[in-house]
Amino acid sequence: MRPCLELSGDLSHVLDEIASHDVLQLLVEGGPTTASSFLEAGLVNHIVWYQSASFAGSDGTLGALKGLSTSTIAALRRGRIVSVQGVGEDIRIDVEV
Repeated sequence: MRPCLELSGDLSHVLDEIASHDVLQLLVEGGPTTASSFLEAGLVNHIVWYQSASFAGSDGTLGALKGLSTSTIAALRRGRIVSVQGVGEDIRIDVEV
């Protein structure tokens, strides 16, 4: 078991530091800012997305990828759905990026 590391700064440098500890795979879990930052930097190769049939929101609610800027449909980042499965009343979508 490895002790917890707290790292901040440029994501490429953070991942290099993590790799120097012999880490080959990394699970990143976070909100819209974290997810958008990793996608924007091109540092994601697999996404596991859980979707519920529940709806909530209010003024100021952040979208799942609020920080990810896409100006046109042609500029959309595309992935390839590799599996979809039910998880209770929700679904899990695995996407290769």
